[in-house]
Amino acid sequence: MRPDTSHWRDGRRYEFFDTLPVEGLAWECLRRFERYQEHYGELVAMKAEDHPYSTGAQRHWGLRFPGSSEPFRASSGRPMVAARQSGGLAR
Repeated sequence: MRPDTSHWRDGRRYEFFDTLPVEGLAWECLRRFERYQEHYGELVAMKAEDHPYSTGAQRHWGLRFPGSSEPFRASSGRPMVAARQSGGLAR
């Protein structure tokens, strides 16, 4: 199940990356991950590749975030930019 990597230096083969939504970019990276390929191969062997992933499996592969989303509150009183930058002094 190894992908053809013979043309990996050809930038034209990756131009579509610039038009991908974040989900598409995440999928392109995940599907190239060898451990995910092995996992998917196991699902195919069990004829379970069309079954929904469990919540635990989704979290394992980064397909779900650990917490629930919260609404954005513009008036939270917290600054949008940290007062102290990494390695810098407070302004």
